[in-house]
Amino acid sequence: MREDSTATTEILVVDDDATTRARLKKLLDRNGYRTELAEDGACAWSLLARKHFSLILTDWAMPNVDGLTLCRRIRDADYPDYTYIILLTGHTDKSEVERGLDAGADDYITKPFDSGELLARVRVGVRILALQRQMSEQKRKLEELASLDGLTGVLNRRALETRLNEAYSLARRRNYPISVAMLDLDRFKFVNDTYGHQAGDVVLQETARRIKDVTRDYDSIGRFGGEEFLVILVDASQEAARAIAERIRRRISDEPMCFEGRRIPVTTSIGVAASHGHQRSVHNLVALADASLYDAKRAGRNRVIVGSVDASDDPEAQSTVKTLDRTARAG
Repeated sequence: MREDSTATTEILVVDDDATTRARLKKLLDRNGYRTELAEDGACAWSLLARKHFSLILTDWAMPNVDGLTLCRRIRDADYPDYTYIILLTGHTDKSEVERGLDAGADDYITKPFDSGELLARVRVGVRILALQRQMSEQKRKLEELASLDGLTGVLNRRALETRLNEAYSLARRRNYPISVAMLDLDRFKFVNDTYGHQAGDVVLQETARRIKDVTRDYDSIGRFGGEEFLVILVDASQEAARAIAERIRRRISDEPMCFEGRRIPVTTSIGVAASHGHQRSVHNLVALADASLYDAKRAGRNRVIVGSVDASDDPEAQSTVKTLDRTARAG
């Protein structure tokens, strides 16, 4: 692995001896690191409240807050980015060294230190930090891939439900409206039967792209299943959600989609449900959007219908929703 991360590694040097601090800064600066200084653990802790340091070189014996206490505080803080800690100590007794490592130090070097050995241990820390960042990035990418629908690139059903629950809870805590738009491509079976399943896949991909074109960056789009998509509209009132849903409908229907030179006309029906504390649960919100989508299908397709805010408390509406759960929607 290349060690070109040296220039981006910020090191905090913590030592109550001014001469040692100056020597360490000169040594580290000369070797391409960026350093800041703190005269004891208390000063270091104050600095850490304002910025993150990838690597810390700290003395053990200091007034106010010593090195072991600083190590424990850093580990207890559980920062999102890892901090590699090298403890500078005059202790050579094995049990004392173990105590330092148990407190959260990653490595140690005894005083008086050799400059070459210290730099070698710093380079080890830099390599470990680089590997840790690489692993974190790989994990993030894997988690992202696991949350996306393989065909369309939008959220899959499981990730969509998680995102909706989080968004709904946040909306209730902060007292702002949240809406959902459930859309279903009209007569999608006809597209597959007439143009082929590969064309159907292209239509689904283009549908996802067009939804992204007309929604806001902080809205969430997911494939609910088959040719159905769900859009989570954060901080959107009923009227705002209706307007966004109309933009989606027009963006999909106004221009045919293309596959191998053939133009495929596509329309969509959309059901919208809004909540500002009226719905009793996320399930009611989605069920109301689903029922409104069914109403849009029955009314002739290629339209937006907004569900009544009180429908979730209406036994007849609840009965309709239960019937929808058992009945396949007719395109």
